[in-house]
Amino acid sequence: MVNFRKIAMLLMLVALVVMAGCSCKEYEEQIMQLDAQIEELQREIANDEAVIAERNQIVEELTSNLDDCKSDNAILIEENEEVVMGTVTDELSFVASGLIVRDTMVPALENIAGVIRDHPTWDVYVEGYTDNRKVKEEYQEYWPSNWELGAFRSAAVVRYMTGQMGLDPERFAAVSFGPFRAVADNDTEEGRKANRRVRFVLYKSE
Repeated sequence: MVNFRKIAMLLMLVALVVMAGCSCKEYEEQIMQLDAQIEELQREIANDEAVIAERNQIVEELTSNLDDCKSDNAILIEENEEVVMGTVTDELSFVASGLIVRDTMVPALENIAGVIRDHPTWDVYVEGYTDNRKVKEEYQEYWPSNWELGAFRSAAVVRYMTGQMGLDPERFAAVSFGPFRAVADNDTEEGRKANRRVRFVLYKSE
């Protein structure tokens, strides 16, 4: 974000230049340089404000679109500076050692995809999370650890949204946090179910 103190400092420099008694030519040159810096900062501020406004719009659209999909707060929408995060948790997420997109998740993905489609300058990280239980032995050939399992889960969602829903794959990245960054107690089945989740992170592309 822009440091607004810079503008105040630049304005103070203008005053100091005047007080220093520089020649007209030196004064004009320094004022031109300061004006250029102030204009650049103003452009940055305007751009940041536009990004924040669009972020707020995305949050409103996601919240509105997902109202019909929500079940016991299964979908959580958050915002942080210029980033929007949508987490699909609980009964809409993955079963243990599973990675396919469940039918219960599809309506949420369709609504999220609609918002992503309407904001083509925003890219998407899809983050996969697991509980902390060891991957079942019959699956360890494919996913030696929860790192791989989380990656396959996020990739499965990305494949579904780019393949079945026709979104641009260049806008997506699949990320895995495995069993780390848990949001619930892994000692209970309910907690483990909450930790098996997918989070969408929308951010303004450069």
